[in-house]
Amino acid sequence: MVLQKGGEKVFPSELMMTRKTKTGLIFPVFLSDENNDYIQSVFNVFNNNINNKKENIEKALKNLEIKSSNTKIIKALSLLFFRNSIFEPPVNVNAESLREDVFIAARIPPIDEEDKKLILKPVEEKYGLTINEIINGLYSDKDSELVLKKIYSKDFNDIARLYNLEQIETILLKCVEMTIVNSSDWNYTLRSIKRLGLLYKTIINDNKLESIKVTGPIAMFENTERYGSRFAFLIEKLYNLNEWNIEADIKIKDKYENTTNIYKLKLSDNISYYLPDKRYNDDIKYDFIKKAEPLVIDNDVYFPDYEMNINNKKIYINISNIRYIKNDEILDKKLKKYVNWETIYILNEKDKKPKNLIYFINDIDFISLKKIMEEKYSKENNLKKELDDSSIESIKNELEKLYPNSNKMVDYIESQGLVPERLLPALGYKLKWKGLELLIVKK
Repeated sequence: MVLQKGGEKVFPSELMMTRKTKTGLIFPVFLSDENNDYIQSVFNVFNNNINNKKENIEKALKNLEIKSSNTKIIKALSLLFFRNSIFEPPVNVNAESLREDVFIAARIPPIDEEDKKLILKPVEEKYGLTINEIINGLYSDKDSELVLKKIYSKDFNDIARLYNLEQIETILLKCVEMTIVNSSDWNYTLRSIKRLGLLYKTIINDNKLESIKVTGPIAMFENTERYGSRFAFLIEKLYNLNEWNIEADIKIKDKYENTTNIYKLKLSDNISYYLPDKRYNDDIKYDFIKKAEPLVIDNDVYFPDYEMNINNKKIYINISNIRYIKNDEILDKKLKKYVNWETIYILNEKDKKPKNLIYFINDIDFISLKKIMEEKYSKENNLKKELDDSSIESIKNELEKLYPNSNKMVDYIESQGLVPERLLPALGYKLKWKGLELLIVKK
């Protein structure tokens, strides 16, 4: 039994436990307080095998499966214990180097115990190990050789709740579309959707958000569950809210009838008791920024994440994912006609860094964001004291045509009776000197 397949966050699909109805609904099968005997039996196997190898534990669990009335539950719980228990190599040594040295030393197999000691003596001296430690360390880098040192020891009810959450996530691996019908924090919900790079469509009724339909980037071309892992991550965010309600289309293949059907999964906060304790905390500790309310503009509703007050200006902050850059450009252009709208990107370490955009790695640094906004809007204020919006836009367009010819840009600015050193930084350019030559580059 290879328990490790299926990733670190969810069970492999063959361990999914569900009930299906003739009307097309699907429900996860949860563990409750009455099922603690399953958890106890798996715990006992691990408890009886402290300081034993992983392969011994797997054999004991296999025997437990044979005796159990529900093999899937035992396998899934075993996977939870394996993931959350602490295993260590039997010997702290570079096993690959040790094997190489032993095989070099023992090219001619030893005849007896004395011959073995003589052959391995140089290896003992090099690594400072006994013969038994050398033997145990030869394959200490193999997963099956790892030794159990500390058992996953949470309260059994907590283990059951984690099992239940992973069952939901495993079902959502088969999700092709999700509709969020209710949320006690729509901004947090949308931010979570965007960070996962999922597409969404807001359903508006009487200028109020009715629901959000969530799909994968290629859902319009193909009914696919390839984005199921993102839906699984999304439920981790949603279930922490005080109020939430989802309906998900789950694509399940019937291995007996060789057919594929779409089932409806309906879940809400009324199952909170069966899930791990909530960890939701979206409070902001800074007085210059707060969570924003939805914006209604031209009968459309928009959902900025935050609202900042900089130099007596209200600035709306939209948190986005680089997958949405093209859509964001259209949105920014439209909304900046009405409000101060700034789109900020959250990247992973491996993401390509976009040019001329504001971004942070993993999470927002609000202090740095404040400084960026102060610099940007203070310059804009100073510029608008001298020029009106129409003139600023005209100059911007002309400079864009002349860029990167620094001399022509400077000549043009001076011909308008303006100072290049003041105007260019306010319009997004940097001035650099290379010897006596002035270079103008975009920020």
